[in-house]
Amino acid sequence: MTQRRILFALLSTVAGISLTASSFNYQQAQAASSQNRESNVAEIENNQPLLITRRRKKRRKAGKCSSQIASYYGSKTQLTAAHKTLPFGTRVKVTNKRNGRSVIVRINDRGPFIRCRVIDVSRKAAKALGMISSGIAPVTLQVLGK
Repeated sequence: MTQRRILFALLSTVAGISLTASSFNYQQAQAASSQNRESNVAEIENNQPLLITRRRKKRRKAGKCSSQIASYYGSKTQLTAAHKTLPFGTRVKVTNKRNGRSVIVRINDRGPFIRCRVIDVSRKAAKALGMISSGIAPVTLQVLGK
């Protein structure tokens, strides 16, 4: 019995699912399995039923972002950027809040698709903003038009 519980604990750790195992009489096992669809009844060697119940992990609620974050992507040599909603060809002034540096970029792609990130700038623009070493930086955006 103890070996089974250790095995279930090990499997739940590896699989990322928390399992609870308890031993009780067969009528309680049938009632629990009929009431809860997430339950399975397994029989062990000495014909004693064991109820295995899966507990679902709680999802974190997506909180609001405290500031706008910019990141950069590597292979471009022009002053370009990716934005989720702005039309292609729009010019945007991006200012790094940490050091006050700014650069004007042209939107030519869609993205970023990571929470709290509002713009992906090219490597050349990231170098002008001084964010190469950190990879991300808090920024302000000012849309200049086409």
